Amino acid sequence: MSLEDLISPIVSKECLYKYIKQGDIFDELCFKATFSKLLGYGIVIGSSLVKIPQVLKVAKCKSAFGLSILSILLELISYTSLSVYSLVNKFPFSAYGEGIFLATQNFLLVVMAITWTYSPAKAVVFSCTYVACLALLLSPSLPLSVLVLLQTMNLPIMLSSKIAQIWTNYSNGSTGQLSAITLCLFAVGSTARIFTSIQETGDKLMIISCILASVCNYALLGQLLYYWNVPVLNSGQRSSTRKAKVN
Repeated sequence: MSLEDLISPIVSKECLYKYIKQGDIFDELCFKATFSKLLGYGIVIGSSLVKIPQVLKVAKCKSAFGLSILSILLELISYTSLSVYSLVNKFPFSAYGEGIFLATQNFLLVVMAITWTYSPAKAVVFSCTYVACLALLLSPSLPLSVLVLLQTMNLPIMLSSKIAQIWTNYSNGSTGQLSAITLCLFAVGSTARIFTSIQETGDKLMIISCILASVCNYALLGQLLYYWNVPVLNSGQRSSTRKAKVN
């Protein structure tokens, strides 16, 4: 494998020619393109682990308190739609790859939340339903117009997922089992994704989605800091607290 083949996912042939043959390492367009690729792959790599702290925290506590199941479910729908839409449009993997990893991690969170909040049987039903819907979306017979419609709906779905979590935090007066590491990584990653979406896709829907997602992620991070010293109560303690307030 040649050097060109090895680094082609990051540096285009045109830019490689300018860098090596012409010695022009300060070309502005090539710098932006290469930086965007590196940043994009960095986001993809980071996203493969971004919700792992959250998954481990929920698994350890065997509790989804503080997590809005509706919020996680809407995120799952949003990232699944984004991934399928990007695959069909053949966008560079560095421009959307995190959607696949985040959809997988959100799927695990939803399954755990349903298991401990409702029942394992309902979690199994949900899992089968999701897999069936995913198979339908990936089917070659599905009209492209359906995927475009889903991506258009992705913006309000994404906003709804963030607002649902923000409201849950406000209602509980606590961020519960939300992971500080996960929220910080989301805030930084969504900010960086604005630049890569502009540079690599030029897709207005994706760019607007990234901007609004970034705003919501920083709002969640702000709530985390605001409620930092608020203790996380279990269900029994919360019930006792409510009764005490009533009395």
